Amino acid sequence: MKTAVLDFPIRHIDGNLVFSKDGQVTAYFQVSGFNYDFLDHDDKFAPFQSQLAFLFNNKTDLHYLLEPFPTNVDEILNNTMEDIQMRKYPLLKNGVQFLEATKKVLSNRKKGNETSEYLQFIGVQLNPDRTKYKEDNVGLGALQGIKEVWKGINAQVNRANGLFPNDILESEIRMWHDQSDMIMESLRSAFNCTIRPIETAETVYLIEKEWSVTQSNSDIQIRRKFSSGLNVEGIDDEGNIHKAIRPVTKSFLDVQDTDIEEDTPRSLKFTKIVDDEIKDLHVKYMVVSDMETENYFPNFEWLYNIQSKMNFPVSVSIRAYYQSNERITKRLSNKVLEFDDQRSEAKKAGARTDLSTDLSEKGAIQAESYFAKTGQPAYHCSLVFKITASSRKELETRYKTFKNELTKYGIKVVCPYGEQMNLMMEKILGSRQINNDYKIESDAGILAGMMFGATTNIGDNRGFYIGYTERLRRPVFIQPDLAAKSFEGLGNIEDSISAIVAGATGKGKSVFMNLFTYLSVLTGSQALIIDPKGDRKEWKALPMIPEEYISIWTLGESNKDAGCLDPFRTSVDLDEGKAIALDILSYLTNSSIKDIEYTLLSEAIEHVADTENDPCIGAVISYLENLFDNRPKSMSDKRYVALEGLKDSLLTLKRQSLSVLLFGEVGQDYRNLKVDKPLQVLMVQNLNLPDVNTRNIRPSQQISEAILISITAFTKQYMFTQDRGVHKIILQDEASSIDRSPVGRELMDFIIRKGRYYNTTLLKGSQNATDHGDDVANVGMKFSFGLRTKKEALEMLEFLNLPQTQGNVNKIRQMTKGKCLFQDIYGRTAVIQIDPLFNDLLEAFDSSTSTDEEREREKQRREGIGNETNSKEQDQSQYEQNYEDEDEEENNFDKDETKEVEYVS
Repeated sequence: MKTAVLDFPIRHIDGNLVFSKDGQVTAYFQVSGFNYDFLDHDDKFAPFQSQLAFLFNNKTDLHYLLEPFPTNVDEILNNTMEDIQMRKYPLLKNGVQFLEATKKVLSNRKKGNETSEYLQFIGVQLNPDRTKYKEDNVGLGALQGIKEVWKGINAQVNRANGLFPNDILESEIRMWHDQSDMIMESLRSAFNCTIRPIETAETVYLIEKEWSVTQSNSDIQIRRKFSSGLNVEGIDDEGNIHKAIRPVTKSFLDVQDTDIEEDTPRSLKFTKIVDDEIKDLHVKYMVVSDMETENYFPNFEWLYNIQSKMNFPVSVSIRAYYQSNERITKRLSNKVLEFDDQRSEAKKAGARTDLSTDLSEKGAIQAESYFAKTGQPAYHCSLVFKITASSRKELETRYKTFKNELTKYGIKVVCPYGEQMNLMMEKILGSRQINNDYKIESDAGILAGMMFGATTNIGDNRGFYIGYTERLRRPVFIQPDLAAKSFEGLGNIEDSISAIVAGATGKGKSVFMNLFTYLSVLTGSQALIIDPKGDRKEWKALPMIPEEYISIWTLGESNKDAGCLDPFRTSVDLDEGKAIALDILSYLTNSSIKDIEYTLLSEAIEHVADTENDPCIGAVISYLENLFDNRPKSMSDKRYVALEGLKDSLLTLKRQSLSVLLFGEVGQDYRNLKVDKPLQVLMVQNLNLPDVNTRNIRPSQQISEAILISITAFTKQYMFTQDRGVHKIILQDEASSIDRSPVGRELMDFIIRKGRYYNTTLLKGSQNATDHGDDVANVGMKFSFGLRTKKEALEMLEFLNLPQTQGNVNKIRQMTKGKCLFQDIYGRTAVIQIDPLFNDLLEAFDSSTSTDEEREREKQRREGIGNETNSKEQDQSQYEQNYEDEDEEENNFDKDETKEVEYVS
């Protein structure tokens, strides 16, 4: 039944423009959000002042929207499974199986913790003739009324034959879009983040979401082909054709396809048939009846704290109607005069005004002085909240929790008797304030201080699961190659698909890099892991990835490995091979460009490259030996002595056990490095890498570093030769050893810069933040586990573009094992807990030396049960007997909490 209350307010939607029946034209934009958690006291004033400046200069009515989108684990993982099934890779079946197991575990967890990702939108009313408050000048008002009548008579839509008064000219729509684009620039400077106009499908989704009957909004589908108007044409008296859109009211009927009943005078019950099943949802709308008029910023960020403290979804609508400074000061002046009249009348009657009147008068005088002094506008606000629950009891519990939380900020919310329908319709995009009993008068500082735009969101909400946020335990999903996709409306500020990982030993860095790589391979990527420490020797037994799809190659175990890491053989082409060979040999012999030895090496490498069919370092050494034995007459004694020292140094190095891999020989039968498995681990036997603080590097350590440089050259070749359509990951552990060398650093920088084009992610791991250097500016995702020193913590904060406060330094230094500071491709930062979900994965990635027996023995010692095990087992048996009738659901919950391992390996 159609009533005045439920009269749908919208007549047409075009992109982000909502045309209302009362003449309003509102442009809606999504605010991607900015970091706020890590700002110190002074830095918090930067976003506050930006929004304050916008509100000070604004002259339009605004509509703030904070919409929760519950983390739909099933939908995210189902979409991931749909994506990977289109790739048809060898591990597809295993990947789907693993994601199904992940979905089952996370779905069980969700029963006890309902988390949401909050998206923020702002609407700007563009039509100045439809602002709520206009100038109070009677003469100007009458003149404006005459102008509007004349304007209506002469409007093209009324002059053209074939057009109706409610038709919207396409030229008018384009004009509103142009105005929307200009407004967008002001919003970008106000919120210091990505602002984008929402599309028609998104606008309709936000409207239809109000009628959803599920907590996850799964009953609402995105209407990509939605249209609310017909294309029509009209011809005016001059014969000009005018194209227009004729709104179709019936197009919005499907959007409202929900039965709504007043469950109680202060709550509603939504009912709808979804997939042949009746679904219902209990809903409560609240409105602010009173709030503090003084702004104690910071610490008044109540809107931001709703996102981070409420463990159930809360939807917020704030309509802020602009009032000019002249209007508000005049109103306050009149109010003061009213108080004077009251005092005068009381005096005539021989009475005194009461205390409340005196206080109100004092407040009005202060407010008048404040607005007159600052010149800023005021805003008449209507704040509406919506909470939902599956039962009436749960709804009331959530209402009390939410009400108590807002009380901390001096905000009083009420559920007006019989006003639920009004509040519901007011919250819809393009609507207006319907219930005028609740008006909140505020200055710009109150609106800026609620910190709209600050976000707690993190991750891509697509791809695979890596962990959960420290606050509210919200699941975090990432898709490693997403930044390179250039999807429209994605909103990422980083385009690189490479990632850096920093963290002290034992903080969980290696476990995370292994997890990142493992999950990528299961979802269709290929991975090459450079493992200088040999931590992954037992990876043949990885769950869900059969042994035939894993190749673990320990270089140095076979005689066929001799010469396979010669830089001439691992490089992309001959020129790069020459450059890397020169860099490696000059590094091994401590030669600089000013030395005679460096010149001799350069000549030898050029000669070998020009004359040999199989250029290699062995041929370079042979050339130097031959040059020494057959001294040219023109060679000076100084040059000859340098040649002797160079030759002897290289022959000495050649006798090192590891050098057999690096120094190839002409005609040698060596095994080519190649990657023919989805997961390839490359280790080097007896590699001896120096510590970061090592000053005097031994020859074996120099050769070990040179080997890593040559392997890095091979990773570049791997990036070039693999299928560009397949996402690839290069895991480079202990990257600091490669960064020591200019050519090694240059190689990794090349992979990072070109990785986006070649669809290759460099996952670069190192113990210290300083090891990553300039690479930080060129990578997408950044992960920082616990760091030991204050210097490293400060360096990481600088890399993440976060304030270097003592609180942030302590947060990084005090992070426990498995926790990390994660910055995503949208520039958002949060502390997350890495969560492998399954015990056998954690055990496979564990690099500790303890055995299962040792861990169990230590656990018993720590719990103090030692030799009392048998007696305790008897006690436990008696305990189980006494409680054998306990609730089965509780037992199942306990099983889920002990690191779920029930999936098929």
